[in-house]
Amino acid sequence: MISSSRSALIFTHSVISPAQHLPFDVLSEIFKYLPDLELAEEAESEVISPKTGPYILRPAKYPWYLTRICSAWRYAALYEARLWSRVHVEVGHRSPSPGKVELLREYLSRSRNQPLFVSIHCTWVGGAEENALLSVLFPTSNRWVFFSLHVLSKCLSTFHALADSFPNLETLHLYVAHQGPRTGTTDVHEIFHNAPRLHTVRFRNSEDRSIFPMPLDQLRVYHGPTSSIPPESGYEWISNLRWCSFAANRRQTDWILDPNAKVTAPYMRELSIQERILSVNTVAIFKMLTLPNLEILRIESTDRARLCPAITSLLHRSACILTELCLDIPDLDLDMTTVLEDTPQVTKLRLTAKKVLSSFFSPWTYNPETHMEAPCLLQYLEHLDLGRCTFTPHAEITLMQAIRSRWQVPQTSTLSADKYFGGPSVHSVVRLRSFQVPYKFQRTKRSQKKDLKVWKAEGLDIQFGPGSLNRL
Repeated sequence: MISSSRSALIFTHSVISPAQHLPFDVLSEIFKYLPDLELAEEAESEVISPKTGPYILRPAKYPWYLTRICSAWRYAALYEARLWSRVHVEVGHRSPSPGKVELLREYLSRSRNQPLFVSIHCTWVGGAEENALLSVLFPTSNRWVFFSLHVLSKCLSTFHALADSFPNLETLHLYVAHQGPRTGTTDVHEIFHNAPRLHTVRFRNSEDRSIFPMPLDQLRVYHGPTSSIPPESGYEWISNLRWCSFAANRRQTDWILDPNAKVTAPYMRELSIQERILSVNTVAIFKMLTLPNLEILRIESTDRARLCPAITSLLHRSACILTELCLDIPDLDLDMTTVLEDTPQVTKLRLTAKKVLSSFFSPWTYNPETHMEAPCLLQYLEHLDLGRCTFTPHAEITLMQAIRSRWQVPQTSTLSADKYFGGPSVHSVVRLRSFQVPYKFQRTKRSQKKDLKVWKAEGLDIQFGPGSLNRL
């Protein structure tokens, strides 16, 4: 009796479920956009792992289970080839089972002639023809438009068979995991040297120093180490970039150290440089570039003395208007304020430093009485992130005074907050909107802790801890 009642409930639910009565064309249109739900986030990530995407070699997972809901869903899923256009495969050091090979072959056949978005995590050492999964997948490389590869350095030779096989490749994400001590020789892998439609390259930086020749002149986005760039490629290709992030991981780079190198990149809006060895490469890059439309600048370096004049020279030469500045350097003091003086339009500032002196925050304090003669720095600052900084005791007090002046309206003032800070009849100083500080501020003096609670209650977004990492 109970069993028959449960069956009746299931049958009734399936009959009245709206999903069971969707027309074929509506289902097909829904399935068409399913692959794009996660692609936007993954396209911005460094490397896609097969473990974060669909388990295409497991029949119980997406998108296989869509064919087992009902006959209408099955027909719609098989009809929409784009539903089967994303391929995530993990190729281990063992030979795959025949069942997985057949699943991959069936999956690719259902994609028909659709462009493919491929992600491979490979630890296989050997020829591609010796691995059944790669033997099935590689012949479809002419349809790949997106390729994410997570591979061991010793496995790169497996992918040499793909050279000259990317006529439609547009985006490349690459992470080469290096194992063991580095050798004195540098390996050159001409896997992507002939990709006529490639425009976006993102390398996840590692200890590997392999060189990957590719059509640099046609790139619009480059994120990767300088060691991967062939020295003979020159530097003129930088002028075509819209977004650039260098990890300067090589001590001497011929195309950077050329004293006559001058490049103007009129389309570049964001530049990031991560210097892990010496600042000579960072300074040389700044001296070489002119970026008239630069809006976002991120820098990680260890040599503040050379870095400050180089940044100032770049800003003066480019005459650009920065809106976001991110600095990761050892110490922050008055020398760095010269850089902030040249970036008055910055609205978002992120700083990471092992030691912050009080003199660094003194020019930030807003005083309406003296502002006309001595204006405060960063008048348009709205978001301040200091969550990864270490302050001296006096610097902490000076910072609190500066924040108070940029948020709190004096009780003696008859103006509202909008008119006090942002009115054109006053000084057009923008009121702070968010403030991020280290966890240490939760254990600060009672008076300062009370101020933080009051400001947070009034609407200032205060966060404790590093929060979003200062990643380059």
